[in-house]
Amino acid sequence: MKVLAKSFVKMLALVLGIAWTQSAPAQTFKHVTVKGGVPLVQIAAGGASVWARASNGNPYIFKTNKFVLANTISLTQIAVGGGNAIQADTVWGLDSSGLIYRAVKSGTSWAFSPVPGVLDFIAVGIGYQDNCHPYEVWGLNPAAEIFRYNFCIQNWDQVAGTLGSLAVGGGGIWGINGSGNIYRFNFVTLSFDLVDARGFTQLTVGPNSVWAILPPADAFWFDGTHKTFYKLFADATQMQAGGNGVWAIGSNQNIYRLDEGGARFIQLPGALVSISVGSGGGVWGLDSSGKAYGFTTP
Repeated sequence: MKVLAKSFVKMLALVLGIAWTQSAPAQTFKHVTVKGGVPLVQIAAGGASVWARASNGNPYIFKTNKFVLANTISLTQIAVGGGNAIQADTVWGLDSSGLIYRAVKSGTSWAFSPVPGVLDFIAVGIGYQDNCHPYEVWGLNPAAEIFRYNFCIQNWDQVAGTLGSLAVGGGGIWGINGSGNIYRFNFVTLSFDLVDARGFTQLTVGPNSVWAILPPADAFWFDGTHKTFYKLFADATQMQAGGNGVWAIGSNQNIYRLDEGGARFIQLPGALVSISVGSGGGVWGLDSSGKAYGFTTP
């Protein structure tokens, strides 16, 4: 009991210490060009690469100092992740019909090969469980049914239940159903266990942390020791967590970064409408005109 109380006091001190302050000028987002000048609608940062989707649906990859066209296919979503020092990122996409594609590099070009099935949401990340899942690739179909890609059979295994969204990170898979209840995938039972039922609308999973948003803009952090979510911030309309940190977009397009050493959210200069946090691929954002920005430090 004393150990539990001591742990809770430390956690409470962390909560009370969370605040936002202005960042140092050297920490900022810098504009990154897109070859051809096409506006972007999505950036996906992985563990070893950064991809983007243009307003016409074409996928772009970041090379050297700019985004360049990877393929002329038109996608409605692109998902990137699972890369590290040993393996490359896996890159997947969906088109407007829900058809599924996996990107494979051939020489200097990229081919998007069709994969069986129809989905309207896809999420990917690194896999730690077995040889059939070197990456965790998950999807939801139009009926909100859940699927996990099996690389051994090169097809999908259905998982019981329904979800409205999925988040993959740190080897863990979390989801939110249509009622805002949060679930976590159990690798032993191969099913989702209920974690919280407070009506959350967004979820993000990093290598060591899980965050969720409760309307209108309250950010909650999952305490794995006490198996519950605690409110830590009150201006987050979007959150992203990865190996490159925990970030939030506020109600006025404000940009925040969690300073883990100081246990506070720091506001950075600029305004973004979306953000993507990689696990080695860096931190990237889009402004309201579709311009891309990469976070830089000295």
